[in-house]
Amino acid sequence: MADRDRTGQTIALVGGAALTAWWLLSRGNGWGFRSPGDGKGQGQNADPTRSPGQCKVWIYPERLTVDGVAADLPTVVEACRAVGTAQVGATGDAITGVIHGVLRALQAAGIKLLLPPSLEWLARLERL
Repeated sequence: MADRDRTGQTIALVGGAALTAWWLLSRGNGWGFRSPGDGKGQGQNADPTRSPGQCKVWIYPERLTVDGVAADLPTVVEACRAVGTAQVGATGDAITGVIHGVLRALQAAGIKLLLPPSLEWLARLERL
């Protein structure tokens, strides 16, 4: 029986493994070869989805948070009123009536809402 020459397969396998290892090691914070960030002087903890002129509100089934800190509804409204714009999100198990109440309170305070498509319909409802 003739021996098969598998040099091409071996080169492809070793080259693919080397490319994958380079790609994994050059990303992230751990063993990365590059510095974190985009090189424009931003800090590592900067939230890319949030601009400085907005507060971030999350609605959970058991609590509300504003900029990552648990708060009650009047505190959320006051914090967002000072900024003028609120980016609002909710977990999938949040109670619809609570979400609607938070959106109404923010709208009544004259705060501009930035909503994901999953909450836009709820903000347009007059009553539940």
